[in-house]
Amino acid sequence: MFSYNNFRPRGFKVWATVSAATALTFAGTLTAAQADGAMSPAAPAHGSASATCEYRSFDVRAEQTQGLPGQYQLAYSKKNDALWATGTVLGGASTTATIAKIDPQTMKVEKTVALDTVPYVPKHATEPAGVQLKGAFGIDVDDVNNTVWVTNTVANEVTVYDQATLKEVFSTSKLSQDERAKIDFAHPREVRVADGKAFVGVRGSVLVFDTKTYAFLQKITVADVEDKTTAVMNMWVDESEGRAYFPVRMRDEVKIYDLKDLSQPLQVVKVHKQDPGANLYASDVVVDHSLNEIYVSSQGDKGKNSGVGVYDKTTGEFKAWIDLGGRALSLDADEDNDVVYLTDFDGKSPDKGVYVIDGRTHTVAASVAKNSSDAPFGVNDVVVTPKGVFAVDKGGAYKNAEVPFTIDYRTGKFTTASTSVKGVQNKAPEGAPADWQPAEPTPINADTLVKLTASPTGTVKGQTKPVTGSEANVKTVESRQDAEAKVTGATVVSEGQAIKVSGTGWKYPKGAEGSTIAVKYDRGKVSINGDAVIGTVEADAEGNWSIELPYPTADNSTVKDASWGPGTSHTLSFLSGSIKEGDTSRGANLDITIAQPTCGAPETMHVTPTNRDFQGYGTLVDSKVGEMAPAPADPVKPEPMPAPSPSEPVKQEPMPNPSPSEPVKQEPMPAPASSTDGDSKGSGAGNTEQDPGKRASEAGGQAQGQPGAGQQGPQAGGQGQTQVQQDPGQKTPEAGGQGQTQGQQGSTTKSTGAAPGETGDDASTKEGGSSAATGDPASAGDDGRKASENNAPENSGDHGNAGAAASGNTMNNNGGASGTSGSQSQSGTNGSGTASQTSTPSNNSAPAAQSSLAHTGAGKLMWVAGLGAAALATGVAVVALRRKKAH
Repeated sequence: MFSYNNFRPRGFKVWATVSAATALTFAGTLTAAQADGAMSPAAPAHGSASATCEYRSFDVRAEQTQGLPGQYQLAYSKKNDALWATGTVLGGASTTATIAKIDPQTMKVEKTVALDTVPYVPKHATEPAGVQLKGAFGIDVDDVNNTVWVTNTVANEVTVYDQATLKEVFSTSKLSQDERAKIDFAHPREVRVADGKAFVGVRGSVLVFDTKTYAFLQKITVADVEDKTTAVMNMWVDESEGRAYFPVRMRDEVKIYDLKDLSQPLQVVKVHKQDPGANLYASDVVVDHSLNEIYVSSQGDKGKNSGVGVYDKTTGEFKAWIDLGGRALSLDADEDNDVVYLTDFDGKSPDKGVYVIDGRTHTVAASVAKNSSDAPFGVNDVVVTPKGVFAVDKGGAYKNAEVPFTIDYRTGKFTTASTSVKGVQNKAPEGAPADWQPAEPTPINADTLVKLTASPTGTVKGQTKPVTGSEANVKTVESRQDAEAKVTGATVVSEGQAIKVSGTGWKYPKGAEGSTIAVKYDRGKVSINGDAVIGTVEADAEGNWSIELPYPTADNSTVKDASWGPGTSHTLSFLSGSIKEGDTSRGANLDITIAQPTCGAPETMHVTPTNRDFQGYGTLVDSKVGEMAPAPADPVKPEPMPAPSPSEPVKQEPMPNPSPSEPVKQEPMPAPASSTDGDSKGSGAGNTEQDPGKRASEAGGQAQGQPGAGQQGPQAGGQGQTQVQQDPGQKTPEAGGQGQTQGQQGSTTKSTGAAPGETGDDASTKEGGSSAATGDPASAGDDGRKASENNAPENSGDHGNAGAAASGNTMNNNGGASGTSGSQSQSGTNGSGTASQTSTPSNNSAPAAQSSLAHTGAGKLMWVAGLGAAALATGVAVVALRRKKAH
């Protein structure tokens, strides 16, 4: 049993409308005050009549669709507005099982989970014969940590999955032997999450885990033995109230604990047995706070004690019994409407699947039919959500269903199929050595997912209910003349109802036949249809008889006003001897009292769900890796973009590739001609085309062509001694503001010199402090530092956003740092293992412009001019010195 109510805010109402569904009206008893909208703190006594005999009426709608094979339980996530279901097909190896995420609005299965496998050991075998799925049974959600908790009952495990990715994040199977020994699993069935804890019901105990760390916290012992008789099948954990309710299966009790102190129960409620001679089997429990009541379901034994017991929440006192027959199992409550939903696990009664109980009067108002007839199982679980009430019908109505979550027990590989080989069977004759052979393929039959809603619509008249049972006070009286002649009948009779009476020992003295008996009311004072003899009856040969007598009214008799009204007393006389000649003269009187008739609920309405088209089983997600995000599309590779060329650039001679084992030696670089404009293209040292998603040019960064120690690839196209850089603030039309020139060739292989993302000992780059190509450099540096702190991968593909930092530790394929920006100058010695970088602010300041001048063609021209001037000055000085010596 799972409920949304103990996690939802008060005020939720089940008003969802289901399209194309069957609509019926059912009713539940309503007092006059309740009909006017005034609610009393507690419901009226079970079966009590209101002054007007009115009942609440509801609009009930239901629909159904194909669900999972072997459905077990349900849970609802408010955070993700998702319905979760488990399904495992038993019998042999569990080769078909899954967890499903379902849209509660459309009933569409969006995702299913490819569960992990465990060894499969056939019954009566000692060695594994393959693998089987770690079947899923109980389920609940933890919206705080966004996880799903699942019990693997057959495997004696508990597994936790991420709600977003469906990846397995924890399993008790991964614990050490010592840790597992402390837990001591025994058939874990239901799991409930509340107050940062997960409660797992096992035999005789409840296990408690921390929902954040998955640590085992404690074991709550609820019974003196741990076996099937003491299993905690279902439970109610109420986070708003801070209470946990654990029904113990064959101990006829419910133990209530404080969620903050689980050391001992706060209260123990003794469960009522309607039939003391039959077993009860307490199965589930739910609470309605507005009525201050506890409801406990029990499957009973062969139809006896199958129903719901109602108890006062404060005192634990038994209040009412709702008898249902069948196998009453799971409960949930819509507290805002005071409606309780109950499943019937008996598959033999197709019209009884989910009961709708009016909590205010403890009457069954409607039942929703199953989707199968004469099935071994009925409806297993029910849960109330904001989108409606959902139930899982285990009748297997959808035959030969094709599913993607079945495996081959020999290989463990998943396949899509409508049949499954569930392990092996021993084909050997009894007493002979085992002969294990593959079992015959078994059809996969899917179960039914049911959705229903119930909305109050007003009131409806009830039906008059005659006095029955102990209230009738049945008695037997003897004839004064013949002690063998007796009359038996009720001494309390409902107003307006027929009066049933029977007799024994009224024999005719001559021959084997019975006497003839005449009946009179009030010693003949009352006549019906003009006759003082109200009726006659002929006894059989044994002297036995029975008769149904009419009730006297002002229309059919001599009675007047309220002479036969409630509270009045009358005598019924039974006489023989005068009607039949030769009969024995006898007489017996039965005194009766007229009672007010009780108000009974209208006949229970039966709802047959309409069918909704099945929409498939969605995406199958591998629980080992979870659902992966879609791969980003490859970005467009940048084309080399030349800088403006007012004059011909200086062409450099091709440089030989260095040996991988030797450092690159720097050759003397010829002085540039005076016409050099900064568009010089090296033989590969400028910038190479980067991998998709690793374009430093898109971030406005400058490709650096000087590798650090050992940072030369075997395919290096050049030694990188020529580096031409523009001022990042100077945009050319061709470059589109990228602020750099790019080489045509260069290395295409990342080498293993300096650490990734670093150029020599560039501390600035390591700290993510490089300026952004565009936008505010200060904020860009912060972004770079954050990326560095978050271990951003190198060559991150997200370089296209303006103002974004290049994360400070990104490398291009030449081994130089890419993504650096602003006004920077670098120098490096190929193969020397050293490099330096000086970074200055680039927020349009004068120092930045001056510094970046060195990276332009004009800067190189000034350097050449200065060199020429120095040489001229040196020549003049030498001439002057020689002249002085000559003198």
